[in-house]
Amino acid sequence: MPSKGSHILSAGTVKVVNISKAPVPAVETLKLTVLVEDTASVSIPNLTARHGLSLLATMKSAGAYSQILMDAGPPPDIALQNARKLEVDLNKTNVIVISHGHYDHVGGLIETLKHIDHSVPVVAHPKAFDQKFIYRPHLKFVGPEFDRSSLGNVGGMLLLSRSPVTLLSGVLTSGEIPRKTHFEQTRGFYAVANDRFVEDPILDDQALFINLKGRGLVVIVGCAHAGIINTLRHARRIVGTSDIHAIVGGLHLAKADETRIYAVMKELARINPRMIYPCHCTGSTAINQLLGYFGDRCRPVHTGDTIEFQ
Repeated sequence: MPSKGSHILSAGTVKVVNISKAPVPAVETLKLTVLVEDTASVSIPNLTARHGLSLLATMKSAGAYSQILMDAGPPPDIALQNARKLEVDLNKTNVIVISHGHYDHVGGLIETLKHIDHSVPVVAHPKAFDQKFIYRPHLKFVGPEFDRSSLGNVGGMLLLSRSPVTLLSGVLTSGEIPRKTHFEQTRGFYAVANDRFVEDPILDDQALFINLKGRGLVVIVGCAHAGIINTLRHARRIVGTSDIHAIVGGLHLAKADETRIYAVMKELARINPRMIYPCHCTGSTAINQLLGYFGDRCRPVHTGDTIEFQ
């Protein structure tokens, strides 16, 4: 394992990795731990809930155990603090995946990397570390509060790719997700591109796909800014299976109108995932709709919860 001073991929390196057309192998077991989310589990005291998301995936693949961190939560180190309270060892992390570059998903990245005593690949879209803004009601910066070049100083080997990246046998990132549905539009976000202040379609939004043996795909999303239906269709296309076992994460429906929520529910019913674990930016209205559509197959998750697939 390379030391923190040895950077295989230096910060700023753009590496595009194309996956093969061969069938994606399957992961044998998978455990997800919610390190931080907007709400806290009532069964585990003293955890800090905060707007943001960080999920830890521990899995057995090809006979070996690996640990992947999906997002690092809000600043400065809420996910890291909760991991300590949950007695989860983030030092065993092999790869960090960034779903997109908003502060509530990357804010804890620097402190997390400082905690890990070895160099770790950080897989993100090339636009994940751009300047990002919203209006609430005034102009507000919502991007990362650090320069991407600083990641190399704390052991982060930045791998920027628009295409899917295979992380280990049976696990890959989505890469940039095609926007094809008419009802999953990204609105209200802004960025600077070519020295101009423009609306941000959040092209850096990506998901994590885990092919689970005997069950199908587990799709983990940060906020699903690309649209959860677009994301699931993309997963089916690049992995080569129509079987969606579970969806975990934020579905970005908190501010969606009834028309959009209904359209999403209708398409989810067609896709027919076995389980949905919504959280973060999904919103109470959409969660209630999911519970109505899917019943016990929908289980909202909170800070401190774990999901085990075997």
